[in-house]
Amino acid sequence: MAAWGLLFALGGCAQYHAQPLKPAAFRTQFQHRSLASPGLRTFIAGQPIRIRPGFPRRQSLGTLVATGWYYSAALRVQAAKIAMAHANLITASQSPNPTVGLSPTYAAKVGPGVSPWILGFNFDIPIETAGRRQDRMAEAAALIHAGRFNFGQTAWNVRQTIRRALLEYLYARIQTRLLARQAADTRLILDLLQARFKAGDISRPVYTTAQIQARQAALALLAAQGRMRQRRLQLAAALSLPASALADVKWFFPRLWRLPPVRAWQVRRLVRAALLNRMDIQALLARYRAAEAALKLQVARQYPDIHLGPGYKFDQGANEFTLGLTMALPVFNQNQGAIAAADAHRRIIAADLLQKQTMVITAIGTALATYRADLRQWRAARAIVMRQRGQWHLTREAFQAGAQSRLALAETQFALNTYQQAAIHARRAAGLALGHLENLLEKPLGRTPAQPKGFKP
Repeated sequence: MAAWGLLFALGGCAQYHAQPLKPAAFRTQFQHRSLASPGLRTFIAGQPIRIRPGFPRRQSLGTLVATGWYYSAALRVQAAKIAMAHANLITASQSPNPTVGLSPTYAAKVGPGVSPWILGFNFDIPIETAGRRQDRMAEAAALIHAGRFNFGQTAWNVRQTIRRALLEYLYARIQTRLLARQAADTRLILDLLQARFKAGDISRPVYTTAQIQARQAALALLAAQGRMRQRRLQLAAALSLPASALADVKWFFPRLWRLPPVRAWQVRRLVRAALLNRMDIQALLARYRAAEAALKLQVARQYPDIHLGPGYKFDQGANEFTLGLTMALPVFNQNQGAIAAADAHRRIIAADLLQKQTMVITAIGTALATYRADLRQWRAARAIVMRQRGQWHLTREAFQAGAQSRLALAETQFALNTYQQAAIHARRAAGLALGHLENLLEKPLGRTPAQPKGFKP
Protein backbone atom coordinates (compact mmCIF):
# COMPACT_ATOMS: atom_id res chain seq x y z
CA MET A 1 0.00 0.00 0.00
CA ALA A 2 2.86 2.36 0.78
CA ALA A 3 4.34 1.71 -2.67
CA TRP A 4 1.04 2.56 -4.34
CA GLY A 5 0.83 5.80 -2.34
CA LEU A 6 4.37 6.70 -3.41
CA LEU A 7 3.57 6.07 -7.08
CA PHE A 8 0.40 8.17 -6.81
CA ALA A 9 2.33 11.08 -5.28
CA LEU A 10 5.03 10.95 -7.95
CA GLY A 11 2.39 10.96 -10.69
CA GLY A 12 1.38 14.52 -9.73
CA CYS A 13 4.90 15.95 -9.94
CA ALA A 14 5.76 18.83 -12.27
CA GLN A 15 7.81 18.14 -15.38
CA TYR A 16 10.96 19.97 -16.43
CA HIS A 17 10.84 21.90 -19.69
CA ALA A 18 14.11 23.30 -21.02
CA GLN A 19 14.16 26.96 -22.15
CA PRO A 20 17.70 27.59 -23.41
CA LEU A 21 18.83 31.19 -23.85
CA LYS A 22 20.37 32.42 -27.08
CA PRO A 23 22.49 35.48 -26.22
CA ALA A 24 23.87 35.74 -29.76
CA ALA A 25 20.36 36.20 -31.20
CA PHE A 26 19.53 39.18 -28.95
CA ARG A 27 21.64 41.63 -30.94
CA THR A 28 19.63 40.89 -34.08
CA GLN A 29 16.36 41.14 -32.17
CA PHE A 30 17.41 44.46 -30.64
CA GLN A 31 18.36 45.93 -34.00
CA HIS A 32 14.88 45.06 -35.33
CA ARG A 33 13.06 46.94 -32.58
CA SER A 34 11.09 49.90 -33.90
CA LEU A 35 8.33 52.36 -33.08
CA ALA A 36 6.12 50.68 -35.70
CA SER A 37 6.07 47.26 -34.03
CA PRO A 38 2.55 45.71 -34.09
CA GLY A 39 2.98 44.54 -30.50
CA LEU A 40 3.96 48.05 -29.42
CA ARG A 41 0.92 49.53 -31.19
CA THR A 42 -1.36 47.10 -29.37
CA PHE A 43 0.27 47.92 -26.04
CA ILE A 44 -0.02 51.69 -26.55
CA ALA A 45 -3.65 51.33 -27.66
CA GLY A 46 -4.37 49.76 -24.28
CA GLN A 47 -2.90 52.70 -22.36
CA PRO A 48 -4.77 55.90 -21.37
CA ILE A 49 -2.77 57.88 -23.93
CA ARG A 50 -3.99 59.94 -26.87
CA ILE A 51 -2.20 58.83 -30.01
CA ARG A 52 -1.33 61.66 -32.39
CA PRO A 53 -2.34 61.55 -36.04
CA GLY A 54 0.67 60.40 -38.04
CA PHE A 55 1.88 57.98 -35.36
CA PRO A 56 4.57 56.59 -35.16
CA ARG A 57 6.34 59.49 -36.89
CA ARG A 58 4.56 61.91 -34.59
CA GLN A 59 5.16 61.00 -31.00
CA SER A 60 4.20 62.44 -27.63
CA LEU A 61 5.80 62.05 -24.23
CA GLY A 62 3.05 59.57 -23.37
CA THR A 63 3.68 57.32 -26.37
CA LEU A 64 7.44 57.43 -25.81
CA VAL A 65 6.97 56.50 -22.15
CA ALA A 66 4.71 53.61 -23.18
CA THR A 67 7.41 52.54 -25.65
CA GLY A 68 9.96 52.53 -22.85
CA TRP A 69 7.64 50.40 -20.70
CA TYR A 70 7.05 47.95 -23.56
CA TYR A 71 10.74 47.36 -24.27
CA SER A 72 12.08 47.81 -20.72
CA ALA A 73 14.20 44.93 -19.47
CA ALA A 74 14.07 46.36 -15.95
CA LEU A 75 10.28 45.91 -15.85
CA ARG A 76 10.69 42.33 -17.03
CA VAL A 77 13.10 41.72 -14.16
CA GLN A 78 10.59 43.14 -11.67
CA ALA A 79 7.78 41.07 -13.18
CA ALA A 80 9.94 37.95 -12.81
CA LYS A 81 10.61 38.88 -9.17
CA ILE A 82 6.87 39.17 -8.57
CA ALA A 83 6.42 35.71 -10.07
CA MET A 84 9.15 34.47 -7.73
CA ALA A 85 7.33 36.06 -4.78
CA HIS A 86 4.13 34.25 -5.79
CA ALA A 87 6.10 31.00 -5.93
CA ASN A 88 7.43 31.73 -2.44
CA LEU A 89 3.83 32.14 -1.25
CA ILE A 90 3.02 28.70 -2.63
CA THR A 91 6.04 27.32 -0.77
CA ALA A 92 5.02 29.10 2.44
CA SER A 93 1.48 27.69 2.26
CA GLN A 94 2.65 24.11 1.94
CA SER A 95 2.50 21.80 4.92
CA PRO A 96 5.45 19.46 5.54
CA ASN A 97 5.12 16.05 3.98
CA PRO A 98 4.95 12.92 6.15
CA THR A 99 7.64 10.31 5.77
CA VAL A 100 7.44 6.55 5.73
CA GLY A 101 10.13 4.10 6.70
CA LEU A 102 10.36 0.37 5.95
CA SER A 103 12.28 -1.85 8.37
CA PRO A 104 12.36 -5.51 7.27
CA THR A 105 14.36 -7.63 9.73
CA TYR A 106 15.79 -11.15 9.29
CA ALA A 107 16.08 -13.35 12.38
CA ALA A 108 18.97 -15.80 12.15
CA LYS A 109 17.64 -18.33 14.65
CA VAL A 110 13.96 -19.14 14.70
CA GLY A 111 11.92 -22.20 15.55
CA PRO A 112 10.62 -24.65 12.97
CA GLY A 113 7.68 -23.43 10.90
CA VAL A 114 8.30 -19.76 11.83
CA SER A 115 9.22 -17.18 9.19
CA PRO A 116 12.64 -15.59 9.82
CA TRP A 117 11.41 -12.26 8.41
CA ILE A 118 9.97 -9.53 10.56
CA LEU A 119 8.17 -7.00 8.38
CA GLY A 120 7.35 -3.48 9.55
CA PHE A 121 6.97 0.13 8.60
CA ASN A 122 6.44 3.38 10.42
CA PHE A 123 5.31 6.93 9.58
CA ASP A 124 6.55 10.32 10.69
CA ILE A 125 3.72 12.90 10.51
CA PRO A 126 4.95 16.42 11.41
CA ILE A 127 2.41 18.80 12.90
CA GLU A 128 3.31 22.52 12.89
CA THR A 129 2.34 24.43 16.00
CA ALA A 130 1.77 28.07 17.00
CA GLY A 131 0.40 29.14 13.61
CA ARG A 132 3.74 29.03 11.76
CA ARG A 133 2.15 28.33 8.38
CA GLN A 134 -0.05 31.44 8.64
CA ASP A 135 2.97 33.55 9.62
CA ARG A 136 4.97 32.26 6.65
CA MET A 137 2.07 33.02 4.31
CA ALA A 138 1.65 36.52 5.76
CA GLU A 139 5.35 37.24 5.20
CA ALA A 140 5.24 35.93 1.62
CA ALA A 141 2.06 37.89 0.80
CA ALA A 142 3.59 41.10 2.13
CA LEU A 143 6.68 40.53 -0.02
CA ILE A 144 4.41 40.11 -3.07
CA HIS A 145 2.99 43.57 -2.37
CA ALA A 146 6.52 44.92 -1.95
CA GLY A 147 7.45 43.42 -5.32
CA ARG A 148 4.47 45.08 -6.98
CA PHE A 149 5.45 48.44 -5.55
CA ASN A 150 9.00 47.87 -6.77
CA PHE A 151 7.53 47.23 -10.22
CA GLY A 152 5.67 50.55 -9.98
CA GLN A 153 8.84 52.31 -8.84
CA THR A 154 10.73 50.90 -11.81
CA ALA A 155 7.97 52.02 -14.19
CA TRP A 156 8.16 55.52 -12.72
CA ASN A 157 11.95 55.55 -13.06
CA VAL A 158 11.62 54.54 -16.72
CA ARG A 159 9.19 57.42 -17.28
CA GLN A 160 11.44 59.99 -15.64
CA THR A 161 14.53 58.76 -17.46
CA ILE A 162 12.72 59.11 -20.80
CA ARG A 163 11.37 62.54 -19.90
CA ARG A 164 14.81 63.85 -18.96
CA ALA A 165 16.49 62.27 -22.00
CA LEU A 166 13.84 63.74 -24.32
CA LEU A 167 14.14 67.18 -22.71
CA GLU A 168 17.92 67.12 -23.04
CA TYR A 169 17.73 66.01 -26.68
CA LEU A 170 15.20 68.69 -27.62
CA TYR A 171 17.30 71.30 -25.84
CA ALA A 172 20.40 70.11 -27.73
CA ARG A 173 18.52 70.41 -31.04
CA ILE A 174 17.36 73.94 -30.29
CA GLN A 175 20.77 74.96 -28.99
CA THR A 176 22.43 73.57 -32.11
CA ARG A 177 20.04 75.51 -34.32
CA LEU A 178 20.65 78.74 -32.38
CA LEU A 179 24.41 78.22 -32.45
CA ALA A 180 24.25 77.64 -36.21
CA ARG A 181 22.52 81.00 -36.57
CA GLN A 182 25.05 82.59 -34.27
CA ALA A 183 27.94 81.15 -36.29
CA ALA A 184 26.34 82.55 -39.46
CA ASP A 185 25.86 85.94 -37.76
CA THR A 186 29.48 86.09 -36.59
CA ARG A 187 30.73 85.17 -40.09
CA LEU A 188 28.57 87.93 -41.58
CA ILE A 189 29.81 90.44 -38.99
CA LEU A 190 33.41 89.36 -39.68
CA ASP A 191 32.92 89.83 -43.44
CA LEU A 192 31.45 93.30 -42.93
CA LEU A 193 34.22 94.31 -40.51
CA GLN A 194 36.86 92.93 -42.87
CA ALA A 195 35.72 95.34 -45.55
CA ARG A 196 35.85 98.21 -43.06
CA PHE A 197 39.26 97.07 -41.79
CA LYS A 198 40.67 97.05 -45.30
CA ALA A 199 39.24 100.50 -45.82
CA GLY A 200 40.92 101.69 -42.61
CA ASP A 201 37.65 102.48 -40.84
CA ILE A 202 38.33 100.21 -37.82
CA SER A 203 41.42 99.17 -35.92
CA ARG A 204 43.05 95.77 -35.95
CA PRO A 205 42.01 94.90 -32.33
CA VAL A 206 38.34 95.34 -33.30
CA TYR A 207 38.80 93.11 -36.34
CA THR A 208 40.79 90.53 -34.32
CA THR A 209 38.03 90.42 -31.70
CA ALA A 210 35.51 89.67 -34.45
CA GLN A 211 37.76 86.88 -35.78
CA ILE A 212 38.03 85.31 -32.33
CA GLN A 213 34.26 85.57 -31.88
CA ALA A 214 33.59 83.87 -35.23
CA ARG A 215 36.01 81.03 -34.48
CA GLN A 216 34.55 80.53 -31.01
CA ALA A 217 31.06 80.36 -32.52
CA ALA A 218 32.20 77.73 -35.04
CA LEU A 219 33.79 75.62 -32.29
CA ALA A 220 30.68 75.98 -30.11
CA LEU A 221 28.55 74.77 -33.01
CA LEU A 222 30.75 71.69 -33.48
CA ALA A 223 30.52 70.91 -29.77
CA ALA A 224 26.73 71.35 -29.82
CA GLN A 225 26.40 69.01 -32.80
CA GLY A 226 28.39 66.38 -30.92
CA ARG A 227 26.20 66.81 -27.82
CA MET A 228 23.07 66.49 -29.93
CA ARG A 229 24.24 63.15 -31.31
CA GLN A 230 25.11 62.03 -27.79
CA ARG A 231 21.70 63.07 -26.45
CA ARG A 232 20.01 61.20 -29.27
CA LEU A 233 21.85 58.00 -28.32
CA GLN A 234 20.92 58.55 -24.65
CA LEU A 235 17.26 58.94 -25.59
CA ALA A 236 17.37 55.74 -27.64
CA ALA A 237 18.97 53.94 -24.69
CA ALA A 238 16.25 55.24 -22.35
CA LEU A 239 13.65 53.83 -24.76
CA SER A 240 15.57 50.52 -25.09
CA LEU A 241 15.67 51.09 -28.85
CA PRO A 242 18.46 51.29 -31.43
CA ALA A 243 19.22 54.86 -32.49
CA SER A 244 18.07 54.05 -36.03
CA ALA A 245 14.50 53.61 -34.73
CA LEU A 246 14.32 57.39 -34.09
CA ALA A 247 15.34 58.39 -37.61
CA ASP A 248 11.86 59.35 -38.86
CA VAL A 249 10.43 60.95 -35.72
CA LYS A 250 9.18 64.53 -35.98
CA TRP A 251 10.58 66.22 -32.90
CA PHE A 252 7.70 68.48 -31.93
CA PHE A 253 6.70 68.28 -28.28
CA PRO A 254 5.06 71.56 -27.23
CA ARG A 255 3.54 70.11 -24.03
CA LEU A 256 6.96 69.11 -22.72
CA TRP A 257 8.04 72.75 -22.58
CA ARG A 258 5.06 73.86 -20.50
CA LEU A 259 6.12 75.12 -17.09
CA PRO A 260 3.04 75.23 -14.84
CA PRO A 261 3.00 77.39 -11.72
CA VAL A 262 3.03 75.32 -8.53
CA ARG A 263 1.06 76.88 -5.69
CA ALA A 264 1.84 76.38 -2.01
CA TRP A 265 -1.49 74.71 -1.15
CA GLN A 266 -1.04 72.34 -4.06
CA VAL A 267 2.43 71.36 -2.85
CA ARG A 268 1.17 70.74 0.70
CA ARG A 269 -1.48 68.40 -0.67
CA LEU A 270 1.01 66.65 -2.92
CA VAL A 271 3.54 66.28 -0.09
CA ARG A 272 0.92 64.57 2.08
CA ALA A 273 0.09 62.27 -0.81
CA ALA A 274 3.78 61.58 -1.51
CA LEU A 275 4.48 60.59 2.10
CA LEU A 276 1.80 57.92 1.79
CA ASN A 277 1.71 56.97 -1.89
CA ARG A 278 5.29 57.02 -3.18
CA MET A 279 6.11 53.58 -4.50
CA ASP A 280 9.32 53.24 -2.50
CA ILE A 281 7.50 54.24 0.71
CA GLN A 282 4.71 51.76 0.00
CA ALA A 283 7.33 49.09 -0.72
CA LEU A 284 8.99 49.82 2.65
CA LEU A 285 5.61 49.58 4.40
CA ALA A 286 5.02 46.20 2.75
CA ARG A 287 8.50 45.06 3.74
CA TYR A 288 7.76 46.19 7.30
CA ARG A 289 4.63 44.03 7.33
CA ALA A 290 6.74 41.15 6.05
CA ALA A 291 9.31 41.77 8.80
CA GLU A 292 6.58 41.73 11.44
CA ALA A 293 5.30 38.41 10.09
CA ALA A 294 8.88 37.06 10.07
CA LEU A 295 9.29 38.11 13.71
CA LYS A 296 6.03 36.39 14.64
CA LEU A 297 7.30 33.28 12.86
CA GLN A 298 10.54 33.27 14.85
CA VAL A 299 8.62 33.78 18.09
CA ALA A 300 6.38 30.83 17.15
CA ARG A 301 9.48 28.70 16.60
CA GLN A 302 10.14 28.84 20.35
CA TYR A 303 7.52 26.14 20.58
CA PRO A 304 8.54 22.75 19.17
CA ASP A 305 6.74 20.95 16.40
CA ILE A 306 5.06 17.65 17.17
CA HIS A 307 5.87 14.49 15.22
CA LEU A 308 3.42 11.60 15.27
CA GLY A 309 5.01 8.23 14.55
CA PRO A 310 2.43 5.47 14.04
CA GLY A 311 3.86 2.13 12.92
CA TYR A 312 3.12 -1.52 12.24
CA LYS A 313 5.18 -4.68 12.57
CA PHE A 314 4.42 -8.28 11.63
CA ASP A 315 6.59 -10.23 14.05
CA GLN A 316 6.51 -14.01 13.62
CA GLY A 317 2.77 -14.21 13.16
CA ALA A 318 1.88 -11.38 15.55
CA ASN A 319 0.50 -8.01 14.40
CA GLU A 320 2.09 -5.22 16.44
CA PHE A 321 0.96 -1.56 16.25
CA THR A 322 2.89 1.38 17.67
CA LEU A 323 2.05 5.04 18.22
CA GLY A 324 5.04 7.34 18.73
CA LEU A 325 5.15 10.99 19.72
CA THR A 326 8.37 13.01 19.48
CA MET A 327 9.20 16.68 19.92
CA ALA A 328 12.29 18.81 20.46
CA LEU A 329 12.97 19.95 23.99
CA PRO A 330 13.71 23.72 24.16
CA VAL A 331 16.31 23.24 26.87
CA PHE A 332 19.50 24.83 25.57
CA ASN A 333 17.90 27.66 23.58
CA GLN A 334 14.49 29.10 22.86
CA ASN A 335 15.35 30.56 19.41
CA GLN A 336 16.56 33.81 21.00
CA GLY A 337 19.12 34.54 18.30
CA ALA A 338 16.69 34.29 15.39
CA ILE A 339 14.10 36.35 17.31
CA ALA A 340 16.65 39.09 18.00
CA ALA A 341 17.77 39.13 14.35
CA ALA A 342 14.16 39.36 13.10
CA ASP A 343 13.42 42.18 15.53
CA ALA A 344 16.54 44.06 14.43
CA HIS A 345 15.54 43.62 10.80
CA ARG A 346 12.14 45.11 11.58
CA ARG A 347 13.78 48.10 13.30
CA ILE A 348 16.08 48.62 10.30
CA ILE A 349 13.11 48.83 7.93
CA ALA A 350 11.32 51.24 10.28
CA ALA A 351 14.42 53.45 10.31
CA ASP A 352 14.67 53.25 6.51
CA LEU A 353 11.05 54.38 6.24
CA LEU A 354 11.66 57.33 8.58
CA GLN A 355 14.80 58.27 6.63
CA LYS A 356 12.93 58.09 3.31
CA GLN A 357 10.04 60.24 4.55
CA THR A 358 12.45 62.80 6.01
CA MET A 359 14.32 62.96 2.71
CA VAL A 360 11.09 63.48 0.79
CA ILE A 361 9.90 66.32 3.05
CA THR A 362 13.19 68.21 3.00
CA ALA A 363 13.99 67.57 -0.68
CA ILE A 364 10.56 68.69 -1.90
CA GLY A 365 11.02 72.09 -0.25
CA THR A 366 14.43 72.53 -1.90
CA ALA A 367 13.16 71.30 -5.28
CA LEU A 368 10.18 73.63 -5.16
CA ALA A 369 12.40 76.63 -4.36
CA THR A 370 14.75 75.67 -7.20
CA TYR A 371 11.88 75.30 -9.67
CA ARG A 372 10.36 78.64 -8.73
CA ALA A 373 13.75 80.38 -9.02
CA ASP A 374 14.40 78.79 -12.43
CA LEU A 375 10.86 79.70 -13.51
CA ARG A 376 11.43 83.35 -12.57
CA GLN A 377 14.76 83.34 -14.41
CA TRP A 378 13.13 81.90 -17.53
CA ARG A 379 10.37 84.48 -17.45
CA ALA A 380 12.94 87.27 -17.08
CA ALA A 381 15.01 85.84 -19.96
CA ARG A 382 11.88 85.54 -22.10
CA ALA A 383 11.03 89.20 -21.41
CA ILE A 384 14.53 90.22 -22.50
CA VAL A 385 14.14 88.18 -25.70
CA MET A 386 10.83 89.90 -26.43
CA ARG A 387 12.40 93.34 -25.96
CA GLN A 388 15.39 92.40 -28.09
CA ARG A 389 13.11 91.01 -30.79
CA GLY A 390 11.30 94.35 -30.84
CA GLN A 391 14.65 96.11 -31.18
CA TRP A 392 15.57 93.79 -34.05
CA HIS A 393 12.34 94.60 -35.87
CA LEU A 394 13.02 98.33 -35.49
CA THR A 395 16.59 97.90 -36.74
CA ARG A 396 15.43 95.87 -39.72
CA GLU A 397 12.85 98.50 -40.65
CA ALA A 398 15.50 101.18 -40.33
CA PHE A 399 17.89 99.11 -42.48
CA GLN A 400 15.24 98.65 -45.15
CA ALA A 401 14.66 102.44 -45.06
CA GLY A 402 18.41 103.05 -45.37
CA ALA A 403 18.75 104.54 -41.90
CA GLN A 404 20.83 101.66 -40.47
CA SER A 405 23.80 99.71 -41.81
CA ARG A 406 23.85 95.99 -42.47
CA LEU A 407 26.44 95.66 -39.72
CA ALA A 408 24.03 97.17 -37.18
CA LEU A 409 21.33 94.72 -38.28
CA ALA A 410 23.74 91.76 -38.00
CA GLU A 411 24.87 92.86 -34.54
CA THR A 412 21.25 93.21 -33.41
CA GLN A 413 20.53 89.74 -34.76
CA PHE A 414 23.61 88.40 -32.93
CA ALA A 415 22.39 89.93 -29.66
CA LEU A 416 18.91 88.45 -30.15
CA ASN A 417 20.43 85.02 -30.75
CA THR A 418 22.54 85.31 -27.60
CA TYR A 419 19.49 86.21 -25.49
CA GLN A 420 17.54 83.34 -27.05
CA GLN A 421 20.26 80.92 -26.00
CA ALA A 422 20.10 82.26 -22.45
CA ALA A 423 16.29 81.90 -22.47
CA ILE A 424 16.34 78.31 -23.77
CA HIS A 425 19.02 77.44 -21.20
CA ALA A 426 16.81 78.87 -18.44
CA ARG A 427 13.86 76.96 -19.82
CA ARG A 428 15.86 73.74 -19.79
CA ALA A 429 16.91 74.35 -16.17
CA ALA A 430 13.27 74.97 -15.18
CA GLY A 431 12.15 71.85 -17.05
CA LEU A 432 14.75 69.72 -15.27
CA ALA A 433 13.78 71.26 -11.93
CA LEU A 434 10.14 70.45 -12.65
CA GLY A 435 11.12 66.87 -13.45
CA HIS A 436 13.05 66.64 -10.17
CA LEU A 437 10.01 67.93 -8.28
CA GLU A 438 7.80 65.38 -10.05
CA ASN A 439 10.31 62.68 -9.18
CA LEU A 440 10.11 63.52 -5.49
CA LEU A 441 6.32 63.64 -5.57
CA GLU A 442 6.21 60.61 -7.90
CA LYS A 443 3.30 62.26 -9.61
CA PRO A 444 3.39 63.85 -13.08
CA LEU A 445 2.31 67.50 -13.06
CA GLY A 446 0.68 66.91 -16.44
CA ARG A 447 -1.36 64.35 -18.36
CA THR A 448 1.25 61.65 -18.94
CA PRO A 449 0.40 58.46 -16.98
CA ALA A 450 2.77 57.49 -14.20
CA GLN A 451 2.14 53.73 -14.41
CA PRO A 452 1.17 51.23 -17.11
CA LYS A 453 -2.54 50.52 -17.38
CA GLY A 454 -3.59 47.57 -15.27
CA PHE A 455 -0.91 48.15 -12.64
CA LYS A 456 -2.47 47.35 -9.26
CA PRO A 457 -0.23 47.26 -6.17
